[in-house]
Amino acid sequence: MRYIHHRGHRGHRRGTLGVCLSVLCALCGEFLLSRRQILSRVRTASAGTLLLGWVLTVPAWSKPPNVVLITVDTVRADHVGCYGDRQAHTPNWDSLAREGILFETAVTAVPLTFPSHCSILTGTYPPVHGARDNLGYTLGNSPPTLATLLRQKGYSTAAFMGAAVLEARRGLNQGFNTYSSPFRRKMGRDSPMVFNLPDLRRPAGDVLDDTLRWMSTARQNSTRPFFVWIHLYDPHAPYDPPPRFRSLVDKPYDAEIAYADEAVGKFSDYLKQHALYDSTIIVVASDHGESFGEHGEAAHGYFIYDTTLLVPLVIKLPRDAHIAGKRIAQPVRTIDIAPTVLQLLGMPASPGMQGKGLLSLILGKDTNSATPIAYAETFYPIEYGSSLLRALRTGRYKYIDAPKPELYDLTADPEELHNLYSTQRSTALELKGQFNSLLARISPKGPPQPATTSSLGEVEELASLGYVGISNAAAPGAPGQSLPDPKDELGSYKTLTLATHMATEGKCAAAVPLLTQLVKEQPELFLGQLTLAKCDLFLGHYDEADSALNFALRVHPDNVETRFYQGVSQYQQSRFADAMSTLLPLSQAHPNEPFLHFFRGGIHENQGRPRQALEEYRKVVALDPSFEVAVYKVGYFLAKSGKFEEAAAQFKKVTEMDPGNASAHFNLALAYQRAGNQAAARPEFEAACKLDPAKCLPPDQR
Repeated sequence: MRYIHHRGHRGHRRGTLGVCLSVLCALCGEFLLSRRQILSRVRTASAGTLLLGWVLTVPAWSKPPNVVLITVDTVRADHVGCYGDRQAHTPNWDSLAREGILFETAVTAVPLTFPSHCSILTGTYPPVHGARDNLGYTLGNSPPTLATLLRQKGYSTAAFMGAAVLEARRGLNQGFNTYSSPFRRKMGRDSPMVFNLPDLRRPAGDVLDDTLRWMSTARQNSTRPFFVWIHLYDPHAPYDPPPRFRSLVDKPYDAEIAYADEAVGKFSDYLKQHALYDSTIIVVASDHGESFGEHGEAAHGYFIYDTTLLVPLVIKLPRDAHIAGKRIAQPVRTIDIAPTVLQLLGMPASPGMQGKGLLSLILGKDTNSATPIAYAETFYPIEYGSSLLRALRTGRYKYIDAPKPELYDLTADPEELHNLYSTQRSTALELKGQFNSLLARISPKGPPQPATTSSLGEVEELASLGYVGISNAAAPGAPGQSLPDPKDELGSYKTLTLATHMATEGKCAAAVPLLTQLVKEQPELFLGQLTLAKCDLFLGHYDEADSALNFALRVHPDNVETRFYQGVSQYQQSRFADAMSTLLPLSQAHPNEPFLHFFRGGIHENQGRPRQALEEYRKVVALDPSFEVAVYKVGYFLAKSGKFEEAAAQFKKVTEMDPGNASAHFNLALAYQRAGNQAAARPEFEAACKLDPAKCLPPDQR
């Protein structure tokens, strides 16, 4: 019988006076005053009655409130019922708005998932936290996250992610006792670098189930208050809502929002059933919006118009606050979320936060203050060979700093259709001066922190999630270079985005003509050449792939991804010596890159060197234990060398990662059988047979 080879803490309680004083301190911004000093000021102040009124509006919490942050990815505010969309089906978001505070104009810092969540969790702008794009960046230890600050105060912290773009290794797991991002690299069998989308994102229902399992366990084992962050990715393209929501709402995007809203409602119901709802602060927001052809943009990230910068933001306070059904028109920012939570808990904001606590605004005591300036940026156009964009948004105007600057009167022109930069120069220059001043304050001192080289896996994962990008930080278009205005390269963006989406859906045959015409017109468009090469590789057009790879290397000779795919092309043509010559220097320069070791293992395997192949596959698994195919390969070669118990342990891991892998169940059964464990082998044979009838064995052989 032969083994089947794989193809392809507790918080202290405070008295009423203590908590009231904490809230008063927070409102006054004087955290260093002693209690005696505060009492003295309250007794002698001519406006003492007013001050005490502020304090009593938000009562003393009998115990620290729980905190829940729910971020629903890619939701523009005007597609939520409580924001005026009568066709929306968002009863749970709407209910929270009726029971809490709705901010009519909430501005995100960047229209991309990873850097936007970094801003939300740290209360800082991207130049401060350092994450500028989905690719090539991780969040460092400073500034601290909201989770870090709350855990230091005795909170139990947990997070549950809906997509791989927020995997723990990206750095947003800081401060969380539990950070659930169970995404794995389950490579496609037809192409070694094709990822299955279900392995990179999980539906709202699965995220909610994971959250509720933790809630049940955490409540049983701890009396500490909790901070839970739930990330729901569903409204992000591609839109594929469950059928019952398709029949409920006409448009798939809105149906995805409705599905995510259901999860919000089920979590609220859980809190109510367990007497937790009334004592919990709940924040529901989005990281960025979505564009549906406005300004020629599809999706998000390329431009920084309000279609992708304005997001819904609702905050429900504990019932004792007696604040419900309030709508606030003054613009706020998503970087204000973290300092507001801290302010509500009587905790000081982190010194580095640009965000501002919104408590005085909620209490109606800040109505005459100036609208805070909102900064926004996107580095995403750099991926397409265009300039980065940055903006300054006031209550009325928005200034966009671009090669061709823009100025919009948001009151008269909310759709941002009329650029006033040349006709209202005094306003434009004033805002440009404010922009430069703000940028000087928030930019790090010294040279800019460069991006790092993304792993090959990250590049392909994000492509499967709909984001294009390249692996090297040294890619053309680093900040400071003179690059075209993204507005002038809109056609290339559209074509490349469409072709990339086709490719990630396995429709390379339809993508190749688009890409071929694009690179004919713009042969120096690196990402166009590379995407074309990858599609040709997928289709087995090796000569065409090699030609496109050579063009890409002329534009960007040091790009790791291009060299890697050159090696892949040679490998798939059985030119194993050439492939090893190409991949060996890369693996020496990037020893922690799993895919390089994986293909080197494949070369050794094909050339009949099982010991060296096993060594390379072991390196892959050591670097990435979720690399399913590599775990399988380790098991296979261990079994071939007679190490059946060790092999069984590896095949067992595969079946746990992928219960539907019939080959893994079959090989696990064989390994158990050869190790003399017939009782363990029998159910594995049965599982393999049920999954794949071709693997059914007569009972006497099981």
